[in-house]
Amino acid sequence: MAVTAGEEGPVADADALANLEAGAQEIKERVEAGEPVVLLDVREPHETTHGIIAGARVIPLGQLEARWREVEKCNEIVCYCAHGVRSVTAARLLRSKGLFNATSLEGGVAAWQALGGKLG
Repeated sequence: MAVTAGEEGPVADADALANLEAGAQEIKERVEAGEPVVLLDVREPHETTHGIIAGARVIPLGQLEARWREVEKCNEIVCYCAHGVRSVTAARLLRSKGLFNATSLEGGVAAWQALGGKLG
């Protein structure tokens, strides 16, 4: 990934960010097929009381900076939130730590449920 120095620190180029989001349909199919995709719920505790995607790990976005090492050995990380905004921030944060296998679930839980995905 090409990184250049900007006023606010390293800035990834457009090509590197092009694959920052993963489509909900693709991720749902891969999870259902048993592929080793780690889903990372970055929503706040009051949001996860309504359920999380089965098997997901939960690290609220506000805690991710301090807790990112909990997922550093994962082969593939797909961050998600309610609608896919905070999860992009989470994926960028993880990539800034060298976890270039981190992506964001496009559309978040809303897209997952629209495809028939359940929360447990």
